[in-house]
Amino acid sequence: MEIIELDPADGDLVSGAFDVMRATHAADTPENPAPHRAAFIAGLGYPPPDEDEAHFVAVEDGRVVAMLGIGMPNRANLHFAWAWINVHPDHRRKGIGSALVDHFIAYARERGRTELTLDTHMSWEGGLERSKAGQLFLERHGFKLALTWINRRCAVDALDADTEQALLEKAQAAAGDEYEIISWIGRTPEELVETMARIDSTILAEVPLGDLELEPETVDAELKNAKADRNEAMGMKMIQTVARYRGSGEVVANTCVIIHDDGEFPDAYQGITIVDKDHRGHRLGLLLKIVNLRLVRENFPHIRAIWTDNADVNAPMIDINVTLGYEIVDAGGEFQRKFEA
Repeated sequence: MEIIELDPADGDLVSGAFDVMRATHAADTPENPAPHRAAFIAGLGYPPPDEDEAHFVAVEDGRVVAMLGIGMPNRANLHFAWAWINVHPDHRRKGIGSALVDHFIAYARERGRTELTLDTHMSWEGGLERSKAGQLFLERHGFKLALTWINRRCAVDALDADTEQALLEKAQAAAGDEYEIISWIGRTPEELVETMARIDSTILAEVPLGDLELEPETVDAELKNAKADRNEAMGMKMIQTVARYRGSGEVVANTCVIIHDDGEFPDAYQGITIVDKDHRGHRLGLLLKIVNLRLVRENFPHIRAIWTDNADVNAPMIDINVTLGYEIVDAGGEFQRKFEA
């Protein structure tokens, strides 16, 4: 078995890597959204502007049998590295996964990273039963659970029309007239880029991180636009709704849904929903999510479900999601291993 860095221009290896991803999904989490070939291929050639990425494949007898993806922040949190590993179901229990874990650790440590994470799907009460193999595997390699997130799915028409309208009206009443609700599809309007960059900069300070030691990253207009360029290159479309406080003109609450812009893929992904701490208590999160849900339904009728994950301790957002009809599918664990600097 040989571990090779994946060249985005090597069509055979890229196809082999995607086949491994597809087989892993079918064996382990078939109920969850399938990997998307076009987005995967485009993403290899257009890495995130705020991360250094590397991808490796394990090749045996000329065939790709496993894949390793590595990400390392390049602006803040330079101590951190994360990775994901897929081993084809027909090639497990042969030491391939262990070899890729060792490769990840060596690669990250050579670049000065001291906090490393890998994740795996797990079972959660009320959801599907998932194998414990991934969790036990990571624990054997010295990784400890640092953060648990719950994976939920919501049909776009989960609520009947009357219930949804009543929730919307209550949220509108709670918000009052102090906020302007603005929606768009695609790139952030240029006049909102600066204020959206400001609220994006608060994300890591506001979301639960468990035992992960991550500091907020300052997002500026240049980075915001660079991320939009990547989304377009990957065929990812943003459906976004925000609340702008009339008193300051600043965006103080934000939600988005992300879709593959191919007209057929039925699943969408709920992106971050965040409300500025000084503007909580006005039901802005619920208001924005209902408005955005309607935008998805009206413009993308092929979308049948929206998927989201939240830290198990994020009670306010979980309450909103349950109200909207999100149901537990499974959970995931972010497993951490620390090293001396």
